[in-house]
Amino acid sequence: MQIEQEFFIRVQDVGLNNKITNKALLEALTNVTTLHGNLAGQGIFDREKNNFAWMVMNWKLEVYKRPKTCETILAKTWAQEYSGIRAYRDYEIFNQKGEIIAKATSVWIAVNTKTGKPIRLTDDIMNVYKSEPQHKNFPDFKFTKTVNTDIPILSRVHFKINKSMIDCNNHVHNPSYMDLVNEVLPEDTDETCFNDIEVYYKKEITLHEEVLLEYAADGKKSYVFIWDESKSVLHATVIMY
Repeated sequence: MQIEQEFFIRVQDVGLNNKITNKALLEALTNVTTLHGNLAGQGIFDREKNNFAWMVMNWKLEVYKRPKTCETILAKTWAQEYSGIRAYRDYEIFNQKGEIIAKATSVWIAVNTKTGKPIRLTDDIMNVYKSEPQHKNFPDFKFTKTVNTDIPILSRVHFKINKSMIDCNNHVHNPSYMDLVNEVLPEDTDETCFNDIEVYYKKEITLHEEVLLEYAADGKKSYVFIWDESKSVLHATVIMY
């Protein structure tokens, strides 16, 4: 079962050269996912009944064209497959001409709202999505499991989390991690310079926490490591090409 939703590109959704940002694209993906969950009876308003909430663990986003302010995009999503505690979901984004401008894949887990622990996915949970395991955007792709964090750091920034970054789950909104990426990127560079990104979330970040942002590059790949203040906990890694 595929779900689609149209989105209007606002001024705050663009970066350098008036082009839509990766954050705005991830926002569209997050919102169409939320719509799918609501229609399936597993949305935000169903948490008390179901006792679980969906959380994203990984994104992979490939961007082919970047629309500009006041244009519209159409985001489509579908459940791909699931195994154990992980559910895989794919996406396509179209411009107003009907051209595909981006594709994405993601990993989600269902977390027990009382214990905070992931739950094993069953047919009873997943059948409502009418998964399409044959419909994979990146058939041979596998999410990066480990990254060498000892590569030379090119820039480093300390940043204190503010209220505007916190979502209804009381932690930093997932697309807002791209704001943290922009804080540490070199001058005259923003996330729109990267058309292939992978995000790996490891531990949530809450209000007023101070994080350490590190930017590194290794060949064609760039990395942003998001640590806690003491650099003992890695909250997330963003890999960019």
